[in-house]
Amino acid sequence: MEKYVILSDSCMDLSKEQRAQYGIEQPVPGSIVYPDGTDHGADIDWETITFEDFYHRLDKKENFKTGLPNQFLIGQRVEEYFKNGQDVLAVTLSSGMSGTYNSFLLTKRELEEKYPNRHLYVVDSKRYSGGISILCVLASLNRKNGMSIEDNFNYLEEKKLRLHQIGILDNLFFLHRSGRISKTKAFFGTMAGVKPMADFSNETGMPCVLGNARGYKASYKAAEEFMSSLISKEEPQIIIVVQSIREEQAKEYVAIAQRVAPNATVLSCRVGQSNGVNVGPGLVATFFFGDNPVSKDCEEERRLLTGILAKK
Repeated sequence: MEKYVILSDSCMDLSKEQRAQYGIEQPVPGSIVYPDGTDHGADIDWETITFEDFYHRLDKKENFKTGLPNQFLIGQRVEEYFKNGQDVLAVTLSSGMSGTYNSFLLTKRELEEKYPNRHLYVVDSKRYSGGISILCVLASLNRKNGMSIEDNFNYLEEKKLRLHQIGILDNLFFLHRSGRISKTKAFFGTMAGVKPMADFSNETGMPCVLGNARGYKASYKAAEEFMSSLISKEEPQIIIVVQSIREEQAKEYVAIAQRVAPNATVLSCRVGQSNGVNVGPGLVATFFFGDNPVSKDCEEERRLLTGILAKK
């Protein structure tokens, strides 16, 4: 079997146990600037602050900020694998959200010149959190089945275009603060009872709001019909549910996934610090693959969800 590792940045939200299960390396940590101005590496496994404490502090509007993984750390990690005779398949946060993808490309140019017999393949996930995680799990399964690193890279490049998200976000304040949506959209999207539901645009690598559900129950019904309409029948089926301190809602979304695809592997993940600063508490989202690429600017997905939400 070809010897290569699967690596990501700290916007990949698989737990330590899940990473061990699939043989995925510990992510390269991004930077987290705490409200007191001190700079820390993202606490990937919640060793210095608990998941609950972190999101409670965000809920109080404490001003955390994120930064890219240090270029030196990326190079150090990749060079360590190269020295061990291992190539690297990396999956990064969407280039539409961050410069992390470009930082990995810079490392690729520098180290492949230094180590001409080694290779770093970099996949721009065009997604975040569960989207990166699901691509890493799929890469692991492909590797286990003997797929070469080059074929695995090409497979992920095609597969990522069919990767859907459906879910809700209670508070759009954090997306506005990070520049991902306008203040007006944040205000109307955070009105009491309104649950914005979004997929991801392949063109921008950013979330695209498809419509608004009125309450959690309406979002559950809409998510189930949306998934049932789009989910791929290809094997292996992998579904990932992520949440930022919304445990009960995440259980509902896991149950939906299990009903829609009874034979699928369904993983539940907590949203880590590198994503959490920018989405805040209140996210529940399901990531799954469709048979066809996400339509341009999510036009077809928007029509689908609009029709679902219009039903009485």
